[in-house]
Order: sequence, then C-alpha cells, then structure tokens
Amino acid sequence: RDARTRASQPGDKTIMIQSMMTRSMGAACALPRKVTTSKASKRAQVVVHASAGLDVVDRRTLLVGSVMASMMIQASPAKALDVGAKAPDFALPGTGGGATVELSNILQENDFAVVYFFNQAGSPGCTIESQRFEAAIPAFKAKNTRVVGISMDTLEKQDEFCTGKGLKSFTILSDNDGSVSAAYGADLKIPLLGRFSDRQTFLIKKDGTIVGHWLERDQSMASVKTTAHVDQILAAIA
Repeated sequence: RDARTRASQPGDKTIMIQSMMTRSMGAACALPRKVTTSKASKRAQVVVHASAGLDVVDRRTLLVGSVMASMMIQASPAKALDVGAKAPDFALPGTGGGATVELSNILQENDFAVVYFFNQAGSPGCTIESQRFEAAIPAFKAKNTRVVGISMDTLEKQDEFCTGKGLKSFTILSDNDGSVSAAYGADLKIPLLGRFSDRQTFLIKKDGTIVGHWLERDQSMASVKTTAHVDQILAAIA
C-alpha cells in the first residue's frame, strides 16, 4: 500500500468502546418475543426465554449498550490533511527538558520530518508504536530524517512515558490544548471519554509539503505492532 491507500481499522480508544459495546449489546441482540419483568427482584430484570434456557439481562446493561452505540456514532475525527498539502508549522514543548521544538527548525536541519500523532501516552498500542520508532531511529537518521511524536498528554506524562518505556532517541511533544492535532486533522473527540490525538503519521519534506500520510482508522497505515508501519515510511523516503 502507498500513502494514498484507504480502508478501516480502529485505534486504541475505538477498540475499547467497541469491546464495551459488544459485551453490553450482545445481550440486547438476543432478546426474544416474550419479555417479562420480575416484580420480586430489587432491580428490574428482563427474563429472556432462549432455547438454551433462561438468561437474565440487567436493564443497566442494555442502557450501557445504547450509550456505547451512540458514542460510536458520534465519535468525530477531524478531516485530515493529505498528500500535497502544506504542513502547518508548530512549536511545542518536548521531552528531555521541555525545550520548544519547531517544525520549521526540524526541516532546516533535515531533509524530512516524520510527525506521528498517537492516542495516549502509556496505552498498549501507542507504547508499541513508539518503541518501533525508537528501534528504527538509526535508519531514519541515515536518511536525514527526524522523528517526533505528538499527543495531547501533558509534558509530565510524556516524560514519564519516555522514561518508563525506554524512548530516548527521539522527542515526544505535548500538544496539551490539542491545537496542533486539530490543525493536522488529527483531532478525535469521543463523547464521555474526551478528546485525543487520532493515530496518524505524516511524512513532510524539506519545503514543508506533506509527501506521505497514513491513518490507522482507514487502514492505509500498516500495523504498528510489527515493523510494518515504520518500514512503509522508510520506503516512502526518496
């Protein structure tokens, strides 16, 4: 696949919502035609007459299922920038001392910049993804390319993330107000759960033009659990 390929695959936050929704909605989907309510129970329960016997479905479970379904419908990722667009400049505090990192300075000193947005510092998928970048830093440096990661976590949380997960060869930036994520269309709002950076990676060449763009949610991004995504970025660097 190249940087323009598109399909669908959820991120960490979406997977969590789908898992909760599956558990709660599974029971709701099994409801038969005959439904009665037990008056003796302290909590109202729905007695389900199924071929395998009697199952009791808590109404709270059905309510949670409805809420989860609504959340999935209302989750609103912003429209992302794509190949050919000009990458917005940014200046954000980075790990390892809090020094401000500017995209314009990165591009002055390197031929390419890799800017990857991730959901949340310390989450399983984002940890694996960041560790894949960490292992590939020598290969990126050989192509005169600098890698930076961005999420909406605080700088303190980013520093803890890097220290705890052995991320010491590149900088992770704190976009705490979400403005840079929004500028790149990597701003994901999920009702009740909050606002996060959407998992996306941008390859930006020296003149500031986006020449590669991969999203997890449409499967143009290869798996971050293996070296596949890092490999596809390296292959795109001319």
